[in-house]
Amino acid sequence: MEHRCHTRSGPIWLVGIAVLGLAGCSNPVSNQAEAPRTAAAAPKPDGQMHVYFGDLHLHTAYSLDAATVQTQITPNESYKFARGETVDYFGKPLKRITPLDFLAVTDHAEYLGNVRMAMQGKIKLMGNDWQRLFDNDGGQDMREFMNRTIGGIYGESMPGLSNPALVQGNWQDTIAAAERNYEPGKFTTFVAFEYSASFRGTTRGQMHRNVIFRGPKYPAMPFGATDSLHAEALWSYAEANRANGIDSLMIPHNSNLSNGMQFALDDTWGKPIDADYARRRAANEPLVEITQAKGTSETRPELSPDDEFADFELMGGGAARGTGTADLSTVPSQLAGSYLRPALLRGLQLSEQVGVNPFELGFAGGSDFHSGVSASEEDNFPGGHGLHDLQRNPRQIIEDIDAFLGAKLTTLSASGITGVWAPVNTREAIFDALRRRETFATSGPQIRVRIFAGWGRTDGLLDGADFDQKARAWGVPMGGNLHAADRNGAPGFVFQAAKDPVSGNLDRIQIIKLWRDAKGSHEKIYDVAWSAGRTQDAKTGRLQPVGNTVDVAKATWTNTIGAAELTGTWTDPDFDATVQALYYARVLEIPTPRWDTYLAARNGVTQPADAKLWLQERAWTSPIYYTP
Repeated sequence: MEHRCHTRSGPIWLVGIAVLGLAGCSNPVSNQAEAPRTAAAAPKPDGQMHVYFGDLHLHTAYSLDAATVQTQITPNESYKFARGETVDYFGKPLKRITPLDFLAVTDHAEYLGNVRMAMQGKIKLMGNDWQRLFDNDGGQDMREFMNRTIGGIYGESMPGLSNPALVQGNWQDTIAAAERNYEPGKFTTFVAFEYSASFRGTTRGQMHRNVIFRGPKYPAMPFGATDSLHAEALWSYAEANRANGIDSLMIPHNSNLSNGMQFALDDTWGKPIDADYARRRAANEPLVEITQAKGTSETRPELSPDDEFADFELMGGGAARGTGTADLSTVPSQLAGSYLRPALLRGLQLSEQVGVNPFELGFAGGSDFHSGVSASEEDNFPGGHGLHDLQRNPRQIIEDIDAFLGAKLTTLSASGITGVWAPVNTREAIFDALRRRETFATSGPQIRVRIFAGWGRTDGLLDGADFDQKARAWGVPMGGNLHAADRNGAPGFVFQAAKDPVSGNLDRIQIIKLWRDAKGSHEKIYDVAWSAGRTQDAKTGRLQPVGNTVDVAKATWTNTIGAAELTGTWTDPDFDATVQALYYARVLEIPTPRWDTYLAARNGVTQPADAKLWLQERAWTSPIYYTP
């Protein structure tokens, strides 16, 4: 395995759909003048599949909300930071410990870049007290500023901020920054934006998607909630682009904050999902973000009471409920439409009803930081919301309730990233891996994992350096489909996982199985590989815990437990060839300190009694689907 450690008014996107390079549409305002890098020749594949890590969800000063918290980092600087260069972050030098291999800057399409321009005096807004808000220092004025400018994600136009010509110029700056920092074979940049619709009917909830373009062609404009609050219109935008040679895919995120709407059983107009909707959604949205700064969306203890690791980095308070008014534990429909395990099961159910699975998804991870820096390392985390978080006194950071999140600031996670298996580090190769779902997500560390499923014997697959070729000849990788026509007994699985060289050892590998039969929907968790010296309880089947070496006062740990690598094979002992099922692997690290534990130790601050002082970082592979 290779591893590098180191509104606008009117649908303008329809009339401006002509293919655009950097010299395409006019650029009335340029904010990032800098000479482009010398174009490099794309490297040739060596016949092997390699693992690459990146962030597919990052906001810079061009996002309306990031600008209000005085984020100064531009897309150009974001790419520099991701590739391992030092940037200035509120007057302090900041550098990643381990660089990334790829990055997509996904600024909000709504008012793209225009709040920043207003703060620079380049856009005059109505009213005489805007300067007071522009000069906010992270207090009450900032909250008022945010409340004024956030309307774009609810579909509201605002004079000046909705100016389409200025949005277009900032979009061209975004494209230029990606082109300038793209080095095929070394570092990949993706042109992207976030569609941020947050309102449906009378209900608020995040139904956001990141739109990632394959390149080298791009549309004239991004598409935001100010164009339409209906995801179906976003798909029409993508389909029209595709007809003109501009390919893209979309990644829904923060389903945990969607108030049950991200994976509802009806469309955004309130009509039951039909085959056409299912086909369009599956074609446009092959992936979903399972983890990020505002929480993990895999599952919850209320949904998975038998999963001892279900309570992982969950966003608490009002933000987790979308509206801040309902207790999730008493609203099953909100939970089922907000978290991925029930959503995947809903997909199996819908495929039975309409013939197509709209939620046949792979997994991705992103940061969603609004700081401009993809700093997803627990011991190197400066905060994700500019002046709103880690620029405050450490005691405040640990104790304060965030006015926007509806939860403690420490609820924010230093998460996550996406891993892909691709033949080479180029836009085309990584995009194609995303499209075929040969992806996995991690909560931050660069854990390497792969899994294959197939029929027949697994003998010898793990032997030798040609594992990948043998496994592909035998079965399908993560994200793939197994079909009954190939069946010969129960499916077998073969898997490998290796620790991040600068993070904790590995605790275990689990396979999570979801399936539907005549009795309904089910899930089961199997421990399939673990570090040495441990046993399973004869009655419960649970594996003995790996232990915990975390010294909270010093924010340290030791790799004296766990394993550097875990490999193995497994055959489903409960297989029923007549029912739909899916399988994904979850890899757990040993316990290591959480970011706020590092913060407390460095500043001599005592953590509150309810603080989570350590965590078990993890990775999730895209599911492998079985269809009878």
